[in-house]
Amino acid sequence: MVDFNEPDVDKYPRFKDAIAAGQIAELTPGDALYLPRMWWHQVEGLSKFNVLINYWWNNVPNYLGEAMNVLQHALLSIKDRPLTEKKAWQQVFDYYIFSESTHAGEHLPEQARGSLGKIDELQARKLRAQLLNKLNR
Repeated sequence: MVDFNEPDVDKYPRFKDAIAAGQIAELTPGDALYLPRMWWHQVEGLSKFNVLINYWWNNVPNYLGEAMNVLQHALLSIKDRPLTEKKAWQQVFDYYIFSESTHAGEHLPEQARGSLGKIDELQARKLRAQLLNKLNR
């Protein structure tokens, strides 16, 4: 949203912080740049003819789905709830999602962990079917 050549720092005051934390990589023909997942970046072609190729490497199996789907669902179902409820959901996510992956189900026998255990392709299909069923109501 910010014009990098003429940033409106009155309208976007935090842009100064972003620029201060950023790095610049000026590439020449034949160069390549690897950006890890979730790294924000801005690309600018400096000559009249540029070829930019983008490839999204994914180290997780396709059956796990895209994390962006979770963000979109949370925007729909959590973002506008009262603050106390959002804080409770934050605790739930911290416990089930962001803690050590075995933490939430470690008290259960492995065969009884379901979605609290390792997500394989079958478990992913089951979760996706449950979610679709709820979303289609």
